[in-house]
Amino acid sequence: MDDIRSLPANGILQALAKLFRADAHDRQVYCVFGLYDRLRPFQKRLREQVQMGNFNERGQVKYLSLNRDIVEHMKVRGVYDRAADLARRRRHVEFRQILSDSFRDLVTREIEPEGILGLVLADFELLYAYDLGNHDIPIARHVAINGKRVCLLVPGQMRDRRLWIFDDDPESRCEFPDALIFRDAGWVFELAN
Repeated sequence: MDDIRSLPANGILQALAKLFRADAHDRQVYCVFGLYDRLRPFQKRLREQVQMGNFNERGQVKYLSLNRDIVEHMKVRGVYDRAADLARRRRHVEFRQILSDSFRDLVTREIEPEGILGLVLADFELLYAYDLGNHDIPIARHVAINGKRVCLLVPGQMRDRRLWIFDDDPESRCEFPDALIFRDAGWVFELAN
């Protein structure tokens, strides 16, 4: 069975609300994908719904814009100035390690506290710009345990049964980690026209 559901934005919002309200004890990773022209307006609507608490029946759901929140988390951890210096000096290996550690720490710290039900992760551009996307994003699978949920908002499209992130830019296009696409569970949604 390959259960990728192509729905309009309202249909996906309703399906996600139902998933976040449902009882769950196992690994829960949801994926919503579409090209930027459809994904950006959907992200805005989903972020507003999360901020209004519309997914909080079983616990709090948080929305993370990774491009913004990783940088803010670096500042909180006290590594931002070092990371910025490394980036300026093109010391990519060291910068990538700080970026990777900050992303992993951010996601783990945000989902682990009691009362937190799940995370919505959006804006993967910073991770992919430093070739960390496919390496680090699978942490979503590791933290979505014991009833915790993660929803990934992926700019891309499905081709040949594989999800291609940044599909509208041939130079940036790459395959999204298949281990995060739970096709058989009904947790994969394509933003329909």
